[in-house]
Amino acid sequence: MTVYADTPRWPRHGTVWGHLISDTSLEELHEAAARAGLPPRAFDLDHYDWPLERRADLEAAGVTFVGDRELTRLLLASPLRIRGRDRPAARATRSAEHAADLGLHPVPTDLIVGPYGHVDPLPPQDTAPPGAFRLTRDDPAAPPRLEHHDHAGRTAALAFLEHLDTLSRERGQAGFIGQVLSVPRDSSGPTWGRRADGA
Repeated sequence: MTVYADTPRWPRHGTVWGHLISDTSLEELHEAAARAGLPPRAFDLDHYDWPLERRADLEAAGVTFVGDRELTRLLLASPLRIRGRDRPAARATRSAEHAADLGLHPVPTDLIVGPYGHVDPLPPQDTAPPGAFRLTRDDPAAPPRLEHHDHAGRTAALAFLEHLDTLSRERGQAGFIGQVLSVPRDSSGPTWGRRADGA
């Protein structure tokens, strides 16, 4: 088992980014990323994104560097690969499973319970409906990071977080840890509640 990285070349947030993968094990991938100091939120279904500034940390963590094509070949050959066309379905499945584990209904647009991974970005203001929001909390004792375009989005995010905290505490946790994207399908917005089976 080996963890591999390619050369950062994808520009975003004022730097360039590369990918970090394992050829066999997500556990191994998470461990190597933690040794290199990458945040768990940098995980994206089958790989981590990492900025150029972290190369020395990845080297110190024992990561093997390969070319872009070799990294792609290794990931395609691994059982961990999620193809680009399958990623929306993989996110929807993950969201539904995490919501079911919490007893949350309806399922938000994108949901992660726990520290690993990130949801899709909040759509731009000119395309997002009123009430859209994205929230992140990695420590139940800390305030959440909220993204929204309007007062309705902020209000919906805070109400939803309160509901998530309640569901999490019912399951013996200190509060919600995770990330949520909610893009309402209509102007009435979601009504958060329990599953139809009452759980």
